[in-house]
Amino acid sequence: MQSRNQTIKELLSSTNVYSIPPYQRQYQWKSELWQSLINDVLKVQTSNEDSPPHWLGILLLSSEDEVMFPGNDSTNNYSVIDGQQRLVTLIIWLSALYYHAKDNNEQISFDIKDICKLFTQEVDKKPLEVVLENKWLDPRYSIYSETQILRAYNYFRFVLWLGEDALLEEQPVKIPRFMIPEPGEPIEDSWIKFLNSSSGSDLIKGKTVITNDLIKATRNRLKIITLIHEPKIDEPQAIVFDTLNGNRTPLEPLDHVRNSIFVRLGKEEAAKIYDKYWIPSENTLRSIKLSRQNPGINFLYDYVISKGEKKRQGTINKSKGANHFNWMTRYMKGTDFTEFIKNDVSVAMVCWPVAIGQKKEIIINGVESEIDEDVFESILTIKELTSGPANPLILNYLIAFINGKITKKDLLEFLLIIENYIVRQVLSNTPLSPLRSKIMELCASIEGKYDHQSLRNAMKKTGWISDSTILNGLDERKIYEEASPVAIGAIFRGIEEEMSGSGSNKFRVAKKLYTIEHIFPKKHQKWEKDMAKWKTNYNRVSKYIDTIGNLTVVTQKHNSTVGNKTLGEKQTFPNIFGNAAPLRIHEDWLEAKQWTEVEIKKRSQKLIKIALRHWKEF
Repeated sequence: MQSRNQTIKELLSSTNVYSIPPYQRQYQWKSELWQSLINDVLKVQTSNEDSPPHWLGILLLSSEDEVMFPGNDSTNNYSVIDGQQRLVTLIIWLSALYYHAKDNNEQISFDIKDICKLFTQEVDKKPLEVVLENKWLDPRYSIYSETQILRAYNYFRFVLWLGEDALLEEQPVKIPRFMIPEPGEPIEDSWIKFLNSSSGSDLIKGKTVITNDLIKATRNRLKIITLIHEPKIDEPQAIVFDTLNGNRTPLEPLDHVRNSIFVRLGKEEAAKIYDKYWIPSENTLRSIKLSRQNPGINFLYDYVISKGEKKRQGTINKSKGANHFNWMTRYMKGTDFTEFIKNDVSVAMVCWPVAIGQKKEIIINGVESEIDEDVFESILTIKELTSGPANPLILNYLIAFINGKITKKDLLEFLLIIENYIVRQVLSNTPLSPLRSKIMELCASIEGKYDHQSLRNAMKKTGWISDSTILNGLDERKIYEEASPVAIGAIFRGIEEEMSGSGSNKFRVAKKLYTIEHIFPKKHQKWEKDMAKWKTNYNRVSKYIDTIGNLTVVTQKHNSTVGNKTLGEKQTFPNIFGNAAPLRIHEDWLEAKQWTEVEIKKRSQKLIKIALRHWKEF
């Protein structure tokens, strides 16, 4: 691998042509890094001429003859593997300096037209052109004003206008929102208004900068090390890329995976796969909104587990999803690797939103596969029971379904087996905290096997709960203390379906809909007279309050109106039979003459037996 310690002038020479592969993320640097670059320029400008140049970092390039946008025979053509953010920022900064000088009639020994040619991804192409031609105030290009490239240019222009004090700031300078001024109104007028407003009152327009000095400092006294990757003699680009980015990269894990995948492919092949398969799938994945969570991180975690990597890599760590993925694919190459990207990773990204219950359809190459209602209902039930640990198993079978390895009927059967496995964990009060590790073991065990018996056998090895275990000690098992109300609601929904048939109420415990109600309330004061009449007391009943026999599903309105009232008041609200929620699971307690430990234990036995008919043992 060649190494060159270059000045920015040499790096951006007009004899160089740089191409940023389309699979890399678009320009994303923000004000903290823009101001950091300005600080670096000021550092060398104000230092002694004999002081060494300031090093900006590393630029990883490919010296392959085939580049995505080749120049002519007189140019040096490079593909940018790592460092595009820094490269683009330097060009924006020099463009801001050049046009700031021109607008202020300052003589400079530099022309922005005499720098390298840079071909960016399509999304950044026009914004960079607008910057290089100083068309940022042209209303025709207002659609690009919110792009990060135009924001960077606006930041540099405003800071240069503010003067030396702003350049010396270590923290980002507060700037006005970029708005194209009315025809005939200089941009400086809006900047002055900003300084006179409360938002910009702490800013001062300082001493005018000497632009030529800043240009010279940037081009001559800042250096960057360029590493030229040579495919014939160097390690694969992915390994070099991972080494450079391992500890300091600001990339998201999915960015890291994307880059490490596509640097291994030929440019033409990479472009085709990226456009047709990767970017539609990634866009689908990134469209998912998760509260305080990153869909890319969660997807990689679930995906690597689904591939059975537990048995090869040990425990899978959520924060190291990209590393796990790169290790998993390190030996893949050629056609096998291409097919893996097209038919596995890309498919997984569009299947994952369904696996977590966020979408009901899977769209691949413009073709939509609607997920059957029964399948989606089972996915939602599994989600309610576990809040996520079972996602990898669901994802595994969804990918198999899309790739034609299993039928719709098979898919539903696999989901019902998973549902059955988890319900039994809940009914037996088995802590769900180790469920993720059990799922890892299951995925490792069934890797590549798409028959129902393989899944059942794997479950028997990783903690299948039998009917006898569930029935043993049932009477005093406090399910409400271990399981969430949502999980208990999912179990009651299955019991209701077993009692009422396939057309039963598909209720869900959720805000403003249904809730879990204690029939005998925890605040029992209003039940004292009835308990005396029934010849029982609170001490006898209390040990059964959180068991399944004392729980039921009611509307939020029912719960808020009569939650702690007497049995009779609960039974008559709102004076129409069953309107606590029109469900058959209410029949016994709505008709009961009394509600003591005897009735609760009897109902627990009844409900569990119905549940075990619905989720049969195998």
